[in-house]
Amino acid sequence: MPTKEEIRSFLKQLDGRYADELENETLEFKRWESNLKQLHKLLREEAVCLANARGGTIVLGVQDKSRTRKAAIQGVGEHDIPGLRRAIYDGTDPHLLVDIEELVEPEGTLLLVHVPKGLPPHTTTDGVSRIRVGSECKPLTGRMLAQLLASGGQRDFTAEIISGASSDGLDPNDIMALRRFIEQNSENKRLANMKDSELMAALALTADGKLTLAGVLLLGKESALSRIIPQHEVSFTRYSSQTRYDQRKDMRGSLLSVLKETEGLISINNRFKTVQEKGFRQLELPDLSWEVSREAILNAMTHRDYFVRQGIQIGLHRDRLEIVSPGGFIGGVTPENILRHPPVHRNELLARIFQTIGMVNRVGLGVDRMYEELLRLGKDLPRYSADESHVQLTIPLESHTEFALFVAEEQRQDRELLLDDLILLRRLVHVSSLDRWSAASALQMTEEEAVERLVRLREARYLVVRGRGRTATYDLRRDLADRLRGRGRVDAEILLDKEGIKLRILSLLRERKKLSNSEIQRFSSLNRSQVYRIVKGMEAEGKIHFQGRGRSAYIELVDPDQK
Repeated sequence: MPTKEEIRSFLKQLDGRYADELENETLEFKRWESNLKQLHKLLREEAVCLANARGGTIVLGVQDKSRTRKAAIQGVGEHDIPGLRRAIYDGTDPHLLVDIEELVEPEGTLLLVHVPKGLPPHTTTDGVSRIRVGSECKPLTGRMLAQLLASGGQRDFTAEIISGASSDGLDPNDIMALRRFIEQNSENKRLANMKDSELMAALALTADGKLTLAGVLLLGKESALSRIIPQHEVSFTRYSSQTRYDQRKDMRGSLLSVLKETEGLISINNRFKTVQEKGFRQLELPDLSWEVSREAILNAMTHRDYFVRQGIQIGLHRDRLEIVSPGGFIGGVTPENILRHPPVHRNELLARIFQTIGMVNRVGLGVDRMYEELLRLGKDLPRYSADESHVQLTIPLESHTEFALFVAEEQRQDRELLLDDLILLRRLVHVSSLDRWSAASALQMTEEEAVERLVRLREARYLVVRGRGRTATYDLRRDLADRLRGRGRVDAEILLDKEGIKLRILSLLRERKKLSNSEIQRFSSLNRSQVYRIVKGMEAEGKIHFQGRGRSAYIELVDPDQK
């Protein structure tokens, strides 16, 4: 749950953001209730909500819908901490023992109510039961209650000790493969020199000398896996058409052996395009990058729901690779925030093991690495879709040759393009311009942060800006647009934009009777000289005429009644 320092860092963000925008699975802001009965009811229900998920902290004394820190931090009134702890304890079933501490800020004193993760289901003594889903408290429905009961309160299933499992069910070849992998990839290479029992304990593949599910999954023989966890399966299918396939492989061995088999299947089905760079260099663009594929498959293994009796599906189509994993997103992760959301793992132990042995370089499991590698190969961004029971990741195979060449050339010239830069530039291959809102959506960040990235690209001379302020738009500089989007397409879009602006001018003149150059700049995102050229052209066509001079000049319709 959040520490005092982490909560203070959230409070610093209250200037410009609502408090409820900062909430997450383990953090809730609530205003102070002067009515003691209402306060006790609120705390009991919020404590139950957090305890039924991962636990967390309720920050009392912060108003949700205020966009400044001064207005948001209202502080708490006269309070009795032992009395509040007792009210929560007595009003919950099973009882919840919380910890409450003061946090003194310049604007007022706050109370931090730390709620431990419980053994669900918890309710209030009034019979109210909720559970934290993302940043919201949801009713604990019958289906969710059944899942909680089945999973022992959503504990990490891969950390569970498996009764009846023994080292006889482990594959010696996989143990040797694990040691080799650690020697080649892990920062903690001393693990490779440990005895088998010590290595298993160090990686938490055993607990108290007994095998965990993670141990069986990572190193188990197929016979042991089929008996202990029959839902474990990874299927690879190569499709010859939308509905027909010509190759299928169902893999039920250990995760290490499945990864090795999958790498072989990806390799034999991979195609390469060789393109010429400047000089004598050649750039090879694979349909499938194993680095991207491995990260995607490891994500599926780490996040899949092992209670669902289905396996992981890998489908190779002519234009895409699809990976479907059982179990929906958890912890507030969505397709719209997956690039920026802090890591949330359904199978925490498995994620930690992958990191320790060097399969991934951090617990986040490389979503941003997938994005960056795809973009450097000239491909579009991966696409996520999800419902309550599945997550599907679609990886495009086709490469935009000119984009890949452009990125490679910039890298050779030591002009570093960061992931956010690549996302925006690749997006501008599809659309003629970006504003602050579309950039924020593409980058999965706030408008202010997105504008900083756009300005950085403009200062690096990749983009040009049209208009000013919040309505400003950003385009690729013309020579880069011609290269990445095609000169004919760029010319057609410019002509279409000008015609659209002319129509808009005529429409507004019918409403307002007159328009100034600055007014046209605001809605067109053009500069003063560009607007002047357009309206001079309209004057030559006999549609408008000028009145006044200089900056006070304006235009009117030649015939106010024209349609």
